[in-house]
Amino acid sequence: MTWHFDHLAFNTAEGDVLQQAFQALLGLQAGRRPPFPFPGRWLYQDAQALVHVIEQPTFAETALSHIAFRTEEDAAQVLQRVQASGLPHQVAQVPQDGTWQIFVRIPGGLVLELDAPAGGQLDADYRYKADGGAPA
Repeated sequence: MTWHFDHLAFNTAEGDVLQQAFQALLGLQAGRRPPFPFPGRWLYQDAQALVHVIEQPTFAETALSHIAFRTEEDAAQVLQRVQASGLPHQVAQVPQDGTWQIFVRIPGGLVLELDAPAGGQLDADYRYKADGGAPA
């Protein structure tokens, strides 16, 4: 099993300000984002969206939402390991993409997003809503 860093996600009321900071400091550029039912933007370095910005007007300060890793291992196998861990988790699927997302709350409260391709159908227990944010 091999994992690769995928992205950091932030909740913020000031998506434009956050984008400008990442653009000025790291040269990241806004690019394609799946049609989630809430506002946000993805910031890219070349073909990789390294930063996901989730725009939520209720956030007084920018906060880390989650850290994501991806694998080519089948999502069902990843989910089995997560379930065996006993850690709280939720499963979602990226709109129009098919990638399964397994959000796991690890000790200390940090949320990991584990992205994996689906060889079959999983039971999604989280549906994205207009108010945005990562599950778990």
